[in-house]
Amino acid sequence: MVARQVILGARSIPGCPRATIPATPVRPDGRLPLLVVPYGSRVPPLQLAEVASGLCRILWLFDESLPENASLKPLLTRVGTVVNVAGLSPEETASVLREHSPDGVVAYGDKDIEALSRVAFELGLHYHTPQVARNLLDKLSQREALRNGGLASPLCWTVPTDRSPAGLAALAEAVDFPAVLKPRTGTGSRYAMLVADADALVSQVANLPPQAVGGKGMFVEQYLPGLTTGRSGRFADFVSVESLVAHGGISHLAVNGRLPFAEPFRETGTFIPADLSPAQQAAVFELAGEALRALGVETGFCHTEIKLTPDGPRVIEVNGRLGGGVHEMLLRASSVSLLELSIRAALGKPVVVEGPIPCDAVGWRLMRQPPTSARRIAKVEGLGRLAKLAGVDTVFLNRAPGDAIDWREGTGDFVFDATGVSADHEGLLEVNRFLHEEISVEYD
Repeated sequence: MVARQVILGARSIPGCPRATIPATPVRPDGRLPLLVVPYGSRVPPLQLAEVASGLCRILWLFDESLPENASLKPLLTRVGTVVNVAGLSPEETASVLREHSPDGVVAYGDKDIEALSRVAFELGLHYHTPQVARNLLDKLSQREALRNGGLASPLCWTVPTDRSPAGLAALAEAVDFPAVLKPRTGTGSRYAMLVADADALVSQVANLPPQAVGGKGMFVEQYLPGLTTGRSGRFADFVSVESLVAHGGISHLAVNGRLPFAEPFRETGTFIPADLSPAQQAAVFELAGEALRALGVETGFCHTEIKLTPDGPRVIEVNGRLGGGVHEMLLRASSVSLLELSIRAALGKPVVVEGPIPCDAVGWRLMRQPPTSARRIAKVEGLGRLAKLAGVDTVFLNRAPGDAIDWREGTGDFVFDATGVSADHEGLLEVNRFLHEEISVEYD
């Protein structure tokens, strides 16, 4: 595999006909710029600090009131400045940050986006505006914004917060079935359920646990029929486009493919590059751009989930941050660091890349999901053999024997996963076959 480093200095990315990556900026005081990052996002702090070395200094927003954070402050202090934001409103946080004169902000997890948008607004820094942040986080509001922007979008209905029998009966009468029941906020298909008919809708909503209807509540949307995707025909009808927006300009960097879901919508594998024809790739790039413009996104990474249907590609949802695991997959496939690009864009630089970024291999993450009937892990055997397969970099046991599991918790309740790289999609499929057929998992 040919390595392509895109670190330090202005340069282009080999294989991309139009790529502008500005040189590392330096402040008038001679210091590197300061980037504000909320601690606790999906990116490990040491990994981010390594990428940021030579590009910027990091200021961590850190909540010292959380018990799980008690021992972590010394580590963060070694790789940046730490500001305790326990009990502070976004406006109060911005007031504290003014003393440090930050040059940019970035969040890598959904839970930080809305508060950080308000901080950035107060400080006059490039980031999602508070309204854009709300539309990115609230799936029902996002649907309305997409429709207002002229995009075809599935019909949606709000689930009454009191879940009264009369309210649910009225909802069931209005919905076009089959449909999907899901929370208005959240990730990983948590409590996302396929609903076959009116009786099933009333039953499923009535039996939701309290944690499923927290936040902004639930909604129902029209189910979109799928289309067999990829030239191989062996992958899911679902992809995501990874885009970077800088100064309003949109760069589509990669298409992230999927293996078929475990019921109902739990991911079993994701990989870069997706196995799409040139026409399919062009269509999902165009649709992702239309979605970002409809939502008013002007800066930062976005992860746009798209379903391929008989009527053409349709947006499922847009997330206002780098997709989970995407940085690692593309780094394995191309040696291009999306974390570095995210840092440069967050610092207000006009990063432009005419993608997709060329890949010499296929980077992937594969997951073993439990069946919907399983309630507890009894036994897992064979992970050592999986770890020895060619191309496998890591194997992680997420749920050990004795641990409870619940399919309603979505993708995050997987049993184990493996990450790595293959020469092609055939190699990816062989590892996936081994993961599902050669590893023994027993359930109670």
